[in-house]
Amino acid sequence: MTADGISLVHRVFTPADKTSRVAFVAHSQAQHTLNLRPTIEGVAARGWQVHGTDLRGHGYSSGARAPRAHMDMNEGWERLVSDLKLGLETAFAKTAWEDRMIVAPNIGATLVLEILKDWPDLARSIVFITPPPNQPIIWRLARSFMQARAKMHPEDAPDELTMHQLYTFLSARLNDRKRLIDVISSDPAITDELLQDPYAWPTPTTGYFHEIFRGIPNAWRWPQGSQVADGMRILLLYGGDDPMTANGKFVAPMQRHFETMNITDVTSHCFEKGRAGLFIEERRLGISQVIHHWYEGEALSSRDNENVSIADISSNVLSQLGLDPNAGDLSEDALVELCYGAIDDESRWVEMLYRFTYALSSHATPNDETLDRMVTALMPHWDRSYQLNRQIMQSATIGAVLQNVIERFDIGMAVISSDMDVKFANSHFARVISELSGENVDDSDLPALTKAIAELSDRDFAQACATGHGEALFMVDGQAVGLHFRPKALRQTALQIGGPSGVLILRPANQIGTTAEKTELLRFAYGLTEKEAEAALGLLDGLSPNEIAARDTVSINTTRTHLKRIYEKVGAKGQHDLTARLLKGPLGLIVNG
Repeated sequence: MTADGISLVHRVFTPADKTSRVAFVAHSQAQHTLNLRPTIEGVAARGWQVHGTDLRGHGYSSGARAPRAHMDMNEGWERLVSDLKLGLETAFAKTAWEDRMIVAPNIGATLVLEILKDWPDLARSIVFITPPPNQPIIWRLARSFMQARAKMHPEDAPDELTMHQLYTFLSARLNDRKRLIDVISSDPAITDELLQDPYAWPTPTTGYFHEIFRGIPNAWRWPQGSQVADGMRILLLYGGDDPMTANGKFVAPMQRHFETMNITDVTSHCFEKGRAGLFIEERRLGISQVIHHWYEGEALSSRDNENVSIADISSNVLSQLGLDPNAGDLSEDALVELCYGAIDDESRWVEMLYRFTYALSSHATPNDETLDRMVTALMPHWDRSYQLNRQIMQSATIGAVLQNVIERFDIGMAVISSDMDVKFANSHFARVISELSGENVDDSDLPALTKAIAELSDRDFAQACATGHGEALFMVDGQAVGLHFRPKALRQTALQIGGPSGVLILRPANQIGTTAEKTELLRFAYGLTEKEAEAALGLLDGLSPNEIAARDTVSINTTRTHLKRIYEKVGAKGQHDLTARLLKGPLGLIVNG
């Protein structure tokens, strides 16, 4: 329990044999202790009692008073430092200095640096894994960005723009990036597991990012004349494909900083295939084994790390984009143009960010006041262009899903407005309407299709299409031949006068329904994720939540989280209600024929 009454989850992993040695393993940002469980268990298996604390707002130490992935501005960083210190005091209470070890990845490393200022004999052995670098240029830009961002985005709201910009900046040198989270690992099994963990990888709030970007540079500002205890040693682990340390290019400056702290025993080791989250890749990289060898005094392989400046890195990134670093224009008009160019060209985001870092590290360095003014003026355009970019990507995704559903099911499908004007129809839809109406109607003749639907439908169906938010059966001669529903994908376009608001599907000639097809239809109709759709189909197949969890090889808590979200999206009150709603909806119409 913290001084201000926040309950923190503290875990202890005990080795098979009794030991006097205690290790504390910190976690990274937006994650929790159990994300490092394989690494923790590997350390414990080598004779350590291992402790870990979920800091407030992270993992299981979150709730109403400590919302997940949020920190209060101008207070949050200090509270995280205090939380970590409490966890360390709990772990090391009865342990001699020489028997203590700390393993701290990413943000955990900078939190430990803060604690060392007041606790110089914290532990004899400290392992820092891919720590945020001591590069003032990066943090100057981050500070200006967050100050401007905080003026126009709620402090406690998830901040997708900042998340996108941060990981775009980090991943600029990765050739195989497909998702933001690929910065963490190149192994999709690992990143998928993080994304599926309801306690990990949320989108942090503006307040969270503000405090991270405020705290990290503070952690690297070492008090003049202050030193840690004699004999402290550090192992610095990083990846050869690690954007956090610029693939090792920022290692040498960090080593020099540790020397100013009176730490002369600094060892660095590179995992050639590692990225920013290499600390969770125990099974692939054997992190605990390397830590064990280092602790026992065995030599580790190392490589020479060239001392490259931010200007050099920025210049290289811009050159890779086919741009002349020295030809960039940092005027407001040029930056605004880059913003809106990024709507349909992701490389513009990279160009803009690295033009800033190149300018900040070159002879034409803007002062803080000028930088703040530039970023503040740019932020509304940054935000608007990002929102437009997301809308375009969403529309493209919706179109791809819609086309996939049409092709896979060979069903008649039309997108219509609330007053039943047809905005799009496929050929099968036109064929079925032609059969029902007795008129030969072509799928390109939208007015004729609109007229035919109006003549075939009754007043109740038309009223349901105009005002209803649920589903309505399309009845012809007393038979259900189709279904109208409103997918969430069309929610924005429905706000436009005459814009498409619903989908009318007609029964296919043959019953079709593979698992993949059912999953795609549920995703489109109700906005479910792939995992949520699979869980919903499991209930339809008569599986219990425990059986679904076993089938999907996930925890029962993960399955329950999926089911909770399914109920919310479908508007169901429980399992039986959900089953009934799905079978009465588009899935039931198509599968049951």
